[in-house]
Amino acid sequence: MTPLSEIMRQSLGVVIPVWFAPDMPPDEMRRLLGGTLADSELFLDPAHLVLVVDGCPQAEAPAQQVATEFAARAGAPPVVLCNEPNTGQGGAVCYGFEWLMEHSDVTHFASRDADGDHDIYDLPQLFRLLRRMQEIEGSDNVYTLGQRGNNHRPMGFARGEYEWLLNELTVRAVGYELAKHRGAPDLRYCSLLPGPPDFQSGYKAYTRTTAEVFVRSLREADRHEPEARVLRWGIQFISTVELLLSRAAAGSLYRLTYDQQPQTTFEHADNRLRSYGQQFVWLFRRLRTPLVVAMQWWDEAIRQMQWGTVPGGWEELLAMRQHVAEQVWEGEEAPEAPQRHLMF
Repeated sequence: MTPLSEIMRQSLGVVIPVWFAPDMPPDEMRRLLGGTLADSELFLDPAHLVLVVDGCPQAEAPAQQVATEFAARAGAPPVVLCNEPNTGQGGAVCYGFEWLMEHSDVTHFASRDADGDHDIYDLPQLFRLLRRMQEIEGSDNVYTLGQRGNNHRPMGFARGEYEWLLNELTVRAVGYELAKHRGAPDLRYCSLLPGPPDFQSGYKAYTRTTAEVFVRSLREADRHEPEARVLRWGIQFISTVELLLSRAAAGSLYRLTYDQQPQTTFEHADNRLRSYGQQFVWLFRRLRTPLVVAMQWWDEAIRQMQWGTVPGGWEELLAMRQHVAEQVWEGEEAPEAPQRHLMF
């Protein structure tokens, strides 16, 4: 029997989008990227490992240095591509997947973050589940995701709450759309884990079929609304919606992640309104969900959120509700906002 690691080396291509803040010291860039590549040679052919430096000139030299260090132990360097101008994480991963599709015969694809958050030893499990789903379903229309055990710990309380809301409403909205055609989101391989699948997780694995849907969905969304700059924020969200609409079966398993609260602009209310608001707007516009239906889902979901119990949290959720309604259903009057429960 061929070892799983050898099958991975033959058939799996991995893309790592590389972007670091301009003020990050080069030594820190090398440390983070070097940690990401550590032990990758155990599972990946260097020719199938692609680093896409995405409009980040300050990261080009560190990426080349890390590639040289990788070659010293693996026998060959990974592929380093410099993508200009900066297109965002979605653009970088699409570019890497497209390069692999053109220059290799790999049949499976994955992407990993450059900061070490995606542990290499979770990749064999994602790949194993993906191949098992292909075997059971007799289809390549499958993909897998690494689910975080707790979204609040790595991202902070606010982001954890909003990502739950986004995942919950995505399942409802796509389910509503597919029901019109006597279908439903295929989450059978996610059902052993609690709650909605962690679709916002960036650690996923795809067959060539679902990788093509991933690339096509982001490229088409970008062409349709270039001013929205979806390649910067829609990499997980837009691809998830389109994969589920294409009847792809999703599979999930737990993965490792950093236990920390990142210092990010997501922790400010105005930025949450912009960053998450644009995703809700895109979802309901794309699926043309009726206003009354979307607002009912919204109101049901936010009553479950602990974010509504923190000072200002309920008011923020209602402000985002109003923003989404005005952006998607211009001229229509939204149902009255719900009152906060006073007793539990």
